[in-house]
Amino acid sequence: MNNKHSEGTHHFILQRITAVINLFLGVYVFNFFIKSIGKSYETVIDILGNNFMWLVITIFSLSMCYHMWIGFNHILDDYVDEVKARKVLGSLNSFVVVIVALATSFSMITIGFF
Repeated sequence: MNNKHSEGTHHFILQRITAVINLFLGVYVFNFFIKSIGKSYETVIDILGNNFMWLVITIFSLSMCYHMWIGFNHILDDYVDEVKARKVLGSLNSFVVVIVALATSFSMITIGFF
């Protein structure tokens, strides 16, 4: 991340917005998974196939990934002094976030449409 003043404010606001989104959607998703305990696989997949449910979980996972990406980059900026190490860890952070976001999105879209 570059140390521009406007970028820091922008990330601060986006991190707070994603935190609020994660709070509301997280309660809904957590409640779904708690209620799914003891149900059969087919029942859970049928519920996840509902257009609303797979969309909520997809938005929740993407919001969580973006929130995680911003937060970890701030940790790197604050606590890793060596520039090369910060760049390598930042790239690794981006790679992991993209893989997790793509995997969860692909999984939920596959369940939702097929």
